[in-house]
Amino acid sequence: MNIRREAKKQDPFPKAFIDRCVQLGLVCWRLDLNGMPIEDPIAPGILSMWLSSRPLRMMMAESAMMWAAKEDFAALEVEEGIWLFPFPEVHRDRRTGYFIVLGFTPEVLSSELIEQGCKGNQLQTKALVHILRDRAKFHGSHAMHMMDTLTWMLEDIRKLRKDQETIELFSEQLGESYEVVTTLQDLGRSMGALHEPEGIIEDGICEIAATLDYSWVACCIRENVEAREVLSTDLFQSGMCKLSQEETLEILEHIKNTEPLGYADTTAIYSVPLKFNQLEPQLLVHPLTRDGEELGFLIAGGKCGDDPQVSSHETKLMESISGMLGAAMENAALYHRQHLTFMGTIKALSGAIDAKDQYTRGHSERVAKLSAMLALKVGYSEEEAERVRISGLVHDLGKIGVPEAVLCKPSRLTDDEFELIKMHPTIGYEIIKDIPDLNDLLPGVLHHHERWDGNGYPAGLAGEDIPRMARIMALADTFDAMSSNRAYRSGLHREKVFAEFRKCAGTQFDPELVEPFLSLDFSIYDDMVAHHKAQEPATKLPDAA
Repeated sequence: MNIRREAKKQDPFPKAFIDRCVQLGLVCWRLDLNGMPIEDPIAPGILSMWLSSRPLRMMMAESAMMWAAKEDFAALEVEEGIWLFPFPEVHRDRRTGYFIVLGFTPEVLSSELIEQGCKGNQLQTKALVHILRDRAKFHGSHAMHMMDTLTWMLEDIRKLRKDQETIELFSEQLGESYEVVTTLQDLGRSMGALHEPEGIIEDGICEIAATLDYSWVACCIRENVEAREVLSTDLFQSGMCKLSQEETLEILEHIKNTEPLGYADTTAIYSVPLKFNQLEPQLLVHPLTRDGEELGFLIAGGKCGDDPQVSSHETKLMESISGMLGAAMENAALYHRQHLTFMGTIKALSGAIDAKDQYTRGHSERVAKLSAMLALKVGYSEEEAERVRISGLVHDLGKIGVPEAVLCKPSRLTDDEFELIKMHPTIGYEIIKDIPDLNDLLPGVLHHHERWDGNGYPAGLAGEDIPRMARIMALADTFDAMSSNRAYRSGLHREKVFAEFRKCAGTQFDPELVEPFLSLDFSIYDDMVAHHKAQEPATKLPDAA
């Protein structure tokens, strides 16, 4: 299918040419192939009426008959003092009429045509002579030079107009290129949000709808592609027109079962189903691919504006955006796999710690959940709260370095044993400090046992010097410890735990965090406790011999 711009409809004889002729005292007149007027002469009223009189029109008709057999045109004196400078009008290589420029020499003032054209009306005759006297300025000997001048002037104006059109076209193309660059730049800014691939897709189709002025743009994702795992839907829509699920399925079936009208590069162009007039004049369908795999496709319909033709500007932009979306989806799927691996590793580490002591089974998960809930409660973003949660999962990682005999001791610890326990924040810090992706988790891991009054460990930090992440986790860690059964005591009742928290606000805990923590929905916590309890083995395995 050809991609072209709508042809501009322009008069072959520019207004600038007509204006210059008028300034020279000349008259312009359009005639058909038979010499009959198409328009009134461009001249003052009385002069126009005279030229339109029968005698003058007959002269034009006779001249047209003579020009019919000519290819080259020259100045012609049709009556003493009346000169014609003819220019053929051509459309698609066919002559369609004549554009006549009339000039007058002083001899016209004594022409019998003045009386004949005015039909004896003295007032009209005097007025016409007055006008002609003012315009009869050149001599017949200069007629050939006048023809050459008019021909040069017309060609020069046409060339200037063509150059102007070229400049306008370049400006338009430059503007379109700027739009494409700006669109891709805007879309590129969102490409870093790999955890939000749906936002990237929505931004992409929004840019197509806005930049190309289509009323409906959609992105359809195939079900069997890996990227589908990170998306909540397989269809995204943008634009002024929104279709229902049923209507969209109808469009997809139409595309599936209909041959394209043609192709523009790799963009297929389809007809629009009869009932979808709002998507006329055609549907553009561009594949969404990555490394040879078809991930889905972009659809655009309902082109607005004066030009219904598909332009290369549109197909190039769709191609560029589809390439970016394909890369974004691939990266999002890769990010998702990496995230699953990362979280699997984190959970495995926290599970390994919790498994060392049956009394702390699920402790890290519960601390992580409560910490994230409190972080959201006090104004953290979803992303920030997620990092707090991950820090909660690994907060006791350092217990790997604590002897199991101490860690699982069924009675109270001695002072020396407690000193070994107090080393676990530092050990955990040392284990993960060199992992770049975990750097922001370090404050929680290292300082979750610090106290507001400075009597905590390992650094003895106090008040605002304790990282806020660690202050949040201290509440969650202590709550789970007080609520859980231990070998040497049973878990405390909820009311007693709450009372103890309020009592310790300003000494052990950040006083501004206590009440927000106590206002959390602990039914989620209780469900986690029940789940972890159900996972405990029915009987304790005997000690190895």
